[in-house]
Formats: sequence, C-alpha cells, structure tokens
Amino acid sequence: MGLSPYRKAIMVDEALYFSEKDVGKKVYEIEYEATYITKWQVLADNEAEAFDTWLAENKQDLVTEDGTNCVCSYVKDYTQLGKTQIIAEIKHNKEDDEVYADES
Repeated sequence: MGLSPYRKAIMVDEALYFSEKDVGKKVYEIEYEATYITKWQVLADNEAEAFDTWLAENKQDLVTEDGTNCVCSYVKDYTQLGKTQIIAEIKHNKEDDEVYADES
C-alpha cells in the first residue's frame, strides 16, 4: 500500500526521536483545532486608551510541549478582536478614604 502521488507531502518532524526498536511503527499526524477566548480588564480614561494599553501590555503565549513519542510539528492561531465595553469605574469614597471599582 503506497502513498497516493496526489497526496501533499508531509515531513516527519526532526524532533520526533525514533530508533531501531521503533521499526514497524507508523508516524501519525493528528490535527487538533482550538479557539481560545481571552478577556482583559484594562484601566484607562477612554476606550481608545484602553485599546492602546491592551496592545502594549497584553502577553499571550501558545505553549506546546513535546513528549518522547509525540511532538508538535505545526501551530497556527486564529484571532479576532471582539467587543470593548466598560465594566466598572474607579471611584474614591472620601468618607472612608477608599478607592474602589464601581461596577454599577
């Protein structure tokens, strides 16, 4: 049973270690697709400033860890910017000398 000449070539990742004891085994490629939604709360005077702060300060890392018999050979993320909304206003209660987030 040979590979079809029309099949797109897929290279075995060089990080996948195999030796003589693995003769006869097959290398399988499993495609897994995930979409992640993250929400960030940003302290700012207005929506534009909030967005600029978010752009400058947010950090997201997709981390994959290879195992002995399993390595990640490809990653692509799909991103889309959603809505921006006010969820609270920072206020000062002078009577109690307390700064708080008013979520009303």
